Amino acid sequence: MRFGFRRMKNEDISVFINEMFEILASNMSAVAPTGNSYDEDYKTWSESAVPAWREGKRSVILIFCEDKLCGFFQYFVSDTTFRMDEIQFKKEYQGCGLFAELYHYLTTVIPAGTRYVEAFARKENLKSQGILEHLGLSVVGESKNGNSLHFKGEYKALSERYSE
Repeated sequence: MRFGFRRMKNEDISVFINEMFEILASNMSAVAPTGNSYDEDYKTWSESAVPAWREGKRSVILIFCEDKLCGFFQYFVSDTTFRMDEIQFKKEYQGCGLFAELYHYLTTVIPAGTRYVEAFARKENLKSQGILEHLGLSVVGESKNGNSLHFKGEYKALSERYSE
């Protein structure tokens, strides 16, 4: 499989937002269902995500396989910390090397001088926790609401691993 990556621009939002939410909803319905309708979840998500994208508070990498959207990665860099907010792949692309290719790409776009990497994983999402531990991150606390674990690690280790 051949994957492509590119940063989402403001004009891409209206083109890809529905597909992005379909991927997110499909994955989250199995991991952390909200109990809300699809439309309610879409409204809540889009009302939070779109302003953050448009205002540059969050960046998104669109992930393509053979010119079709197969996932996305949302993050931000603040001072010396790279924070991974959201990583979503269609189920059929999970476990086929996409993750490693994405992280190789990220080492080309994350600013020099970045020292730390952080992420949150819901307590019941053992798969995400395992991935973060595999990346070399350790639990350093919990989210304010207590639903997620806060992970942190050295960006240098992640960068060295995937920049090869």
